[in-house]
Amino acid sequence: MKIENRDRIDDGVELSSEEIHIAGDVKPNSILEAVNLEIDGTTYTDSIQFAREAKIDTHHGTLRSHIAYVNTLEDGEIHATTAHIKSALSGIIYAQDVIIESVSDNLQIFASNSITIKSVNGKNNLFKINYKDVPIINSKLDLINDDIDDLKYSLEDAKKHNISQVTQIEEKIKEFEDEINGIENSTLNGKIIIKEKINESNKIIFELNGGELISFITKTAKYTPFYLEISQNSVVLKPVNQKCELN
Repeated sequence: MKIENRDRIDDGVELSSEEIHIAGDVKPNSILEAVNLEIDGTTYTDSIQFAREAKIDTHHGTLRSHIAYVNTLEDGEIHATTAHIKSALSGIIYAQDVIIESVSDNLQIFASNSITIKSVNGKNNLFKINYKDVPIINSKLDLINDDIDDLKYSLEDAKKHNISQVTQIEEKIKEFEDEINGIENSTLNGKIIIKEKINESNKIIFELNGGELISFITKTAKYTPFYLEISQNSVVLKPVNQKCELN
């Protein structure tokens, strides 16, 4: 495995390797790309990091990774499948699942599946469940749809020249279609969990696949998990009983 160890990354540097370890800071206008990325210092604004798994001490830049571990997020941006944050002072997160120990002010989280927070100590935070807001999920949908298109072409060819493959291809198409359906209806299974008492106003939003919004502004209270309960003609946000009528 190719490993790059650097004391720091200067302004404008581009570095790609299987594994990168930076002992210090990552300056603006730099680009890092690795399978495994570890930064012991601070990523500056206008720096970009790409990794399968990333570990960053203090993040002000833009990170795109499968799994992200960040000690302090401050005005940074994270795109991930799963994001683990110790302290979020501000910034924006797009992910399938987000796990945070402590949230301060002016954080925006857009998740397709779950948001789990131990404590919210500030205000003006946005916690939203909606897959359409998460670029990594939309890219996944595009790839699945491309695979379906390829399989449909193969299916037509198999019907003409290799009938024994038809059932196998049809089953694979159905598997992909079920996966798409699960993503498109993921809000109905989404959860927002805030474990400790909230003392300030923060916004909770669940967006349905049709674009309908169910929102709630938190008050001083300790809440059980937020989730949607579906009835025949409406969707109710629990535990606060905010209702959205369905057409």
